[in-house]
Amino acid sequence: MVLAAIKQLIGERNPDAVDTYVHDDYIQHSPRVKGGKAGLKAALEQLRQLPAAEQRESPIVVVMAEDDYVLLLMQLSFMGKRLAIADLYRVADGKLAEHWDATQEEATTMIIPGVAEPNVPAENKAIVRQFFGSADVALVAQEYVGPLDFVGHTLHRIIAEGALVMVQSTCHGAVFYDIFRLQDRLLVSHWRVSQEIPAVMPHENGMV
Repeated sequence: MVLAAIKQLIGERNPDAVDTYVHDDYIQHSPRVKGGKAGLKAALEQLRQLPAAEQRESPIVVVMAEDDYVLLLMQLSFMGKRLAIADLYRVADGKLAEHWDATQEEATTMIIPGVAEPNVPAENKAIVRQFFGSADVALVAQEYVGPLDFVGHTLHRIIAEGALVMVQSTCHGAVFYDIFRLQDRLLVSHWRVSQEIPAVMPHENGMV
């Protein structure tokens, strides 16, 4: 359902799809969009006035889902910039009920294998949660390249599917979406999308 909604809302820039795919009590956390269904419709109307993204292939790099949460990690070229975007949705009653995101300019291409690998998501979540709290290098594989110290980060949400675990956190006035891939109970890879939290937003819901 989420992918179908995104295709219509973002891919087709279709404001009429809001009533089909978006919950009446929709909560918006994006710092660029006004709250509620009306805010989303207005944003899509504005988006329709802008040039289309330069690429034709799907910008979605990763889809992760656990319980009511779905994470989309995307890369796209838009208005001369290469962007990495993390979109997190909560689904209720078969519709998009809540949305968080972060957008970061980046130059490299993220290749993230592993979401379909057979694994134990609950165990992986526990390992990542432990790593977040302790920075225990015993939980990290030799080939791991990524941050080791998350002191000061406040963890808000964590979801896992297959070998991947996503952590949404805040620290020093920014929101972070950290994705880890695990193998043999060790962290082997890491990717991040982060964004500063603006002082003023078009709603009162915050970014987390």
